Amino acid sequence: MANSKPAQPVNFNLDPNKTPIYFADGYLLASSEQALVFNFTQNLLGGDQQNVISRTAMTLEQAKRFLKDLHDHIEKFER
Repeated sequence: MANSKPAQPVNFNLDPNKTPIYFADGYLLASSEQALVFNFTQNLLGGDQQNVISRTAMTLEQAKRFLKDLHDHIEKFER
């Protein structure tokens, strides 16, 4: 049996002056056998069109972990 190493902590760098926050009015999902792509959109004023403002792709395993983490976070937020 192979020895497994404990997970190393990951440090995240976030500079609020360089990392904008976009408000998304909607989203489109696309997928393949290997990946899931999230396309986040904003409504354009005066019409029924939406502009894609951000695209994020992840593996299906990452997407499953993201869905679980998102669900857990929403559950805590709603308490």
